[in-house]
Amino acid sequence: MARVRLNETRDLPEEHRWLFERLEAQGPILNIFRAMSHSPVALRRFMKFGNYFLAEGKLDPKLRELAILRAGYLCRAPYEFSQHVSFGRRTGLSDSQIRGVAEPSVALFDPRQMAVLAYAGELTAESRVSDATFAAVAAFLNTEEIVELTMVTGYYNMVSRILNALQVDIDPPAQRDLAEVGVEL
Repeated sequence: MARVRLNETRDLPEEHRWLFERLEAQGPILNIFRAMSHSPVALRRFMKFGNYFLAEGKLDPKLRELAILRAGYLCRAPYEFSQHVSFGRRTGLSDSQIRGVAEPSVALFDPRQMAVLAYAGELTAESRVSDATFAAVAAFLNTEEIVELTMVTGYYNMVSRILNALQVDIDPPAQRDLAEVGVEL
């Protein structure tokens, strides 16, 4: 159960209700936004930054999702991981690959994917990447893409930690996705 109330539109200060109204027009409001809406100005900025990566980023979407899933897995963040199962599937990742981010292997991933998984894994677990890992991604990503990979990994580490600290409840569709792929965090 979430440690903070999962706000409804009526719980927001009037000048910020438009944000939830806009989200409601697209479907149910995710629990992450309900929890973070206790700080509505920060939530707006948080959403804008995250939406950049998902909608406008230069990094190949499949590589982005591998980095996000790896960060969510290593942070032991079931909400974050479960939300990105569907994103990963939409980019063409198989359920076997989604499960495989737990223990990446060349049987499931090509060399570029393995390099991104190593990069996101080291950055998440060690707060740095080795020269060898950096060189592996630099062999196929340009500088802009390397910086974006680093920012995506860092951003989703932050998201995972927020979700874990607040113990935000997984939304039902994502809970089903998590059960389907069979990953436990």
